[in-house]
Amino acid sequence: MMSIRLKFIKGYETKYISHLDLMRTFQRAIRRAGIPINYSKGFNPHPKMSFASALGIGLTSKGEYLDLVVEDEISGEEIMKRLNEYLPKGLRVIDAVTLEDKAKSAMSLVTHARYYMKLNFKHGIDIEKSLSDFLNSDVITVFKEQPKKNFQTVEVDIKPMIKEIKVLSKKGKSQIILDCLLASGSKANLKPQLLIDAIKNHIGSTFEVESIERIELYADRKGQFIPLLSIDNR
Repeated sequence: MMSIRLKFIKGYETKYISHLDLMRTFQRAIRRAGIPINYSKGFNPHPKMSFASALGIGLTSKGEYLDLVVEDEISGEEIMKRLNEYLPKGLRVIDAVTLEDKAKSAMSLVTHARYYMKLNFKHGIDIEKSLSDFLNSDVITVFKEQPKKNFQTVEVDIKPMIKEIKVLSKKGKSQIILDCLLASGSKANLKPQLLIDAIKNHIGSTFEVESIERIELYADRKGQFIPLLSIDNR
């Protein structure tokens, strides 16, 4: 047996596919492509595969990851080639690596995610000043549902989960694209929509979200953020 890590994109055509449907889509493509995937033991065996991090409905991505355990020796390039013949438009595997023995899963490695957010403003404002004031706040609070507490709504300070926000590009005072590096993983996880809610609370609901795209998923290695395909897997 061997483990393979795939990197794939989720485009506009599939941005409304739920995480469960995404998993089923890959399972179907793996079966049709004849990938010799390993199955769990027991009464209801299932393919050994896991995604690094669920992507919210309505978002696109250039940096999603899927780990597979396969029975036979097969190259990542061959898996990539076969899968792309059966995946629907909007899903495409773009890279693959063979993992070392006992490598950590992508799900356990991920700590941060980078997003590009395109915002359109209804009224002209000094976007960069408003953003600077927002980031300089002592605390940045939002109301968040807690699944482990029967979905009770609690107030949460998300500032520690914002690693970086910078202006990637702008069009006058009407449009801006933000480059956001946010906590994403089992220890801390900031969904982009919560950040959007916090920005709206700070500057007022004067903008609309045109698009949010996840660019990459990272593992934190002593303050350095390493893409999951480049991590040493230890």
